[in-house]
Amino acid sequence: MEKTTFKEKLGYGIASLGDSVGYSFAGTFLLFFLTTIAGISPGVAGTVIAIGAVWNAVFNPIIGYLADKVCTKYGRRRPLIFVFTIPLMLTMFLLFTDIQMPMSIKPIYYGLLLMLYWTSYTGFVVPYLALGVDYTSDYDDRTILRLFGSFFNMIGAMFAMVMPTLIVEFLEGLGLTASQAWSMTGLMLGIITLVTNMATVIASKKKDICSEEELMQKAELRAKRTQAKSSPERKAQSADGKGALWTIVREYITVAKLKPMRPLIIASLSALIGGTMITADMVYYLTFNLGMSAMGISGFMLAKTLLGIVYIPIMAKMIAVTDRRDTLMISYIIGSVGLCLSKLIDLPAMADLAVYLLFASVCTSIYWQVMPGVFYDVCEYDRIRNGRNRSATIVSFQGLVEALAAGIGGQLLGIILEMAGFVGESSAQSE
Repeated sequence: MEKTTFKEKLGYGIASLGDSVGYSFAGTFLLFFLTTIAGISPGVAGTVIAIGAVWNAVFNPIIGYLADKVCTKYGRRRPLIFVFTIPLMLTMFLLFTDIQMPMSIKPIYYGLLLMLYWTSYTGFVVPYLALGVDYTSDYDDRTILRLFGSFFNMIGAMFAMVMPTLIVEFLEGLGLTASQAWSMTGLMLGIITLVTNMATVIASKKKDICSEEELMQKAELRAKRTQAKSSPERKAQSADGKGALWTIVREYITVAKLKPMRPLIIASLSALIGGTMITADMVYYLTFNLGMSAMGISGFMLAKTLLGIVYIPIMAKMIAVTDRRDTLMISYIIGSVGLCLSKLIDLPAMADLAVYLLFASVCTSIYWQVMPGVFYDVCEYDRIRNGRNRSATIVSFQGLVEALAAGIGGQLLGIILEMAGFVGESSAQSE
């Protein structure tokens, strides 16, 4: 099979920047924004994030199933990426805009807005990840393809984690209020997401193709469904709650029973819950406990991102020598043991922070660099074992796990902050 060119890898990978900007910006700063700018209590804000995550978990199977059924003259994946990217940009702006309304209504407003945000994000990211399966079936080529994605993912993380505090501080210096500055920051990052996602839509035109035969089959299937809509059996099926929804649930259960899926889901969920809590709490700790300035926080985030980029060739070499599974296991063991040892050894605050930075970067970067490739392997396993092409349904499990982790991690952190007596309007907090 002909391998993908550098240009094709670049065209695919750049949307990972938009993916990372959207995911990291909300994951790192939304709880902080809701509690310090919007004025919502930490416990309630954590619940808002958890509700959004539950909705995301519900929507992931739906978009995964639908994305596998799409087949148009514009391709399989690109139409969905295009359609959902536009509301993703708008909701990134609105999520970080403080609307003046009664405090009793604010959580409902942001909860509904967050549901719309996750709908847009998932509607883009599931077909985008599935697009990588369509690019190539070669194991090594997919590994390199995902490493291109990892590189842009790290660049996106830099934009989403390093730039916001600097942009807010800069805009405040121009005379904007903190609320206005956060709103403009959300808009800027939303535009970055829009541009990078659309770049992949354009660049992947030759890779995302439905054959004439597939288009004809889809047309015939639509005709049969139109005929069946008026049949008594179809009406009875709709009346007792079955039909398309049950088909999605059944398909998802079937995929969940694939042999590699259970350990993969457990490992992903465990890693992401811890990662979500650490990442979201980092802003609070650096701001209130260490008293860092916006420049200091951005410098720390930049160092974390650069370390992730440094790890990319190291991970690639490890995968070439071993495989993805062993690389994941070794990296998580090193990162976890290092973090535990740093807490057992009494270190000065800044030295402890440096050790945390080193080993936490291993744990967080390895997931985004390797795990999507593991899901691609499951897609290939399903294709060989069952003769099925369910790429979007399978990779949507990654989104499902991310949603659950974001909800659980955000809720737990909100509860912990509430119990610790965090007050958003205070300039300093208890240790």
